[in-house]
Amino acid sequence: MPGGRPPRPIGVPGKVTLTELAPGHFEARVLVRDASGRRREITRVSPERLGARGRKVPDRNGSRAADAVLAAAREVKVDHDSEITGSMRVRTLWTLYRKRLVALQRAPRTLERYDDVAVMFTKAFGDLTVAEVTTGAVEKFLTDVGTQQGPGSMASARSVLSGMFRYSVRRGAREVNPVREVELPQNLEAKGRTGGARDITVDELRFILTAVRVSTLPCPRKLTKQERERSQPLKAYTPPTVADYCASADLADWVTLLAATGLRRSQVVALLWSDIDLDDKTLRTSGKVVRVAGQGLARIVDEADPKNRKGRIALPEFAVVMLTQRKQMIEERKRTRPPAESPEYDLVFPSTRWTMRDPDNVQDQWQRVRAALGIPDDITAHSFRGAVATILDDAGLSARVAADVLGHADPSMTQRRYMARGRVHPAAAVALHNAVSDE
Repeated sequence: MPGGRPPRPIGVPGKVTLTELAPGHFEARVLVRDASGRRREITRVSPERLGARGRKVPDRNGSRAADAVLAAAREVKVDHDSEITGSMRVRTLWTLYRKRLVALQRAPRTLERYDDVAVMFTKAFGDLTVAEVTTGAVEKFLTDVGTQQGPGSMASARSVLSGMFRYSVRRGAREVNPVREVELPQNLEAKGRTGGARDITVDELRFILTAVRVSTLPCPRKLTKQERERSQPLKAYTPPTVADYCASADLADWVTLLAATGLRRSQVVALLWSDIDLDDKTLRTSGKVVRVAGQGLARIVDEADPKNRKGRIALPEFAVVMLTQRKQMIEERKRTRPPAESPEYDLVFPSTRWTMRDPDNVQDQWQRVRAALGIPDDITAHSFRGAVATILDDAGLSARVAADVLGHADPSMTQRRYMARGRVHPAAAVALHNAVSDE
């Protein structure tokens, strides 16, 4: 059996070596193995100490230097990618955690939301060390966020902080996640529309699908904050009707497909004609359009994206009719107003310049129409997903069928592991067509 001294345990410092640099002033050195198994030399000099009269007190035997170097050695925790210790500032921990989120390919919109939260907590306690952050400090911060911005923002902030400090626990910088034991107030008043999108009833859905094509109600543009606060009246203009505005903004078909499929708005504007089989009356989900900071709009195809699950869904007849007419319209437009250069994608809903449409811009257009029609502001593009689920449920179709149509992961273990999934459901298409048609 080979001899030799066994290696010192990770994180346990060795013997301190003292060197007197000047009378009463020492340098202390110690070796310690970090989490990667490497030996690291830590050095510290005697920290300054002042007496009652403000005079420097000498470190006569080097004990202050030794204590300082041992304290530093206890903080040594090294990850292969970066060093995370309890003495690290919270703002620095966030920087490292964000890099990890990028490496894990978190969605750009998710990172943007997390960045907004990071601005708030770095302002509140970003200069504290990771070890100094207490449950009480986090609880006060989250309560302040909830009071000022509402329970939705408070929940988002808690999620970000919990993930960040859970990461620090895994890297050995802390023993306990301070967010875990936080108790938040339950009676906070919501600020604005924070309750999520409301489901659309069948009657509301029929009204919307008709109004976007025939309504003669005026559809004025949305005023900016500066315009709303101006003391002088705005220049008068005659707004278009809802139907005319939807036609010019190419919004009516977009709304129709939301009602027919329950897709997210980012998925609808990313649809390609190759995703649609009009003969088979099916649609395949493939990608989504997002805005990436520093890059602009991008069509993302991510097999692991839970909000863009791949699969085919059956189209109701009213959607097949609309898409057939739309295909002819797009071909005519290409003939009369051809693009300056070949488009990157053969989009079902291209912009006027044959590029991708921004989901946020389309949402703004819907908000303008919604206001003109007197529809509550909690009916968003996402509300159409709830309408589809409700119609399928009322038709007696199972939750498994609705999950396939909407691209949801099935929460039931039995359905998830033992029942066939991802199939085309013609009965769902018939139910949707019957619900919104007068036939």
